Amino acid sequence: MAPKQFIEDSLNREYHLLVEVVQNLTVEELAWQPSPQSNSIGWTLWHMLRVEDMWVQFFAQRQPELWERDGWHEKFGLPTRDTGFGHTTEQVANFHALNLPTLLQYGEAVRFGTLTYLEGLSSADFEVTPWSDRPTIWWHDFKVVDMFQQIIGELFQHLGQVAYLKGIQRGFGAIPPTFGTPPRS
Repeated sequence: MAPKQFIEDSLNREYHLLVEVVQNLTVEELAWQPSPQSNSIGWTLWHMLRVEDMWVQFFAQRQPELWERDGWHEKFGLPTRDTGFGHTTEQVANFHALNLPTLLQYGEAVRFGTLTYLEGLSSADFEVTPWSDRPTIWWHDFKVVDMFQQIIGELFQHLGQVAYLKGIQRGFGAIPPTFGTPPRS
């Protein structure tokens, strides 16, 4: 399998499973935290989508994120450049519940942008370091391939956290039986 196809398949699988896990959560379940030092499902879902948007739009293409460009931050009443990195326990605890269908619409827009960007890449493009001209930024030596490794790793990590939090709230039967298996065509 070619790297491009692997990345696309991984992203499609992750999003299919994510939607399956969160599709019927209540506002209370989205906001629930197992402890004051823990993230909620809603915060984690928002963070996942924001980070992918940031990496692909801002890091790889050096353009405004969809969050800002398309006014998603206004729809949710949240800052333009916030992704959740460095949030304090107070910020996480005070994170207001977001409308799940609208958040998933944002997720679909982000994923479409990611896959569109991926489709346009050549093999050589994966070795590009988009911020090599800015050596003071911590990601100045990240290549596009490193970015995709980061995105895929983080998305699956957070997907597991979301499924676990749902399972804590609803019990063993809360996780769809297809979780962890490939989607059927």
